[in-house]
Amino acid sequence: MRQDKLLHLVFGFIAIACAMVALVIYGAFGLGACLAYTTTVVGVGYEVQQMVRKEGQPDAWDAIATAAPGWAAWAILAAL
Repeated sequence: MRQDKLLHLVFGFIAIACAMVALVIYGAFGLGACLAYTTTVVGVGYEVQQMVRKEGQPDAWDAIATAAPGWAAWAILAAL
């Protein structure tokens, strides 16, 4: 199997694992926590991908900016 296809397979399994965690978080803590978790995973994951592939400029503040809307949504939902 070519390395590219193998990486896609690995990332597919990572996506499944993240989705399963999101479902558990949703069941235990509700939609807001699930949104905060999901945006955090996407933000951190993208920055790690940039670092590994040596593309773009990995930056913790970019990960925070990606995660922030999910955390804000959680705060809004908790206030309702």
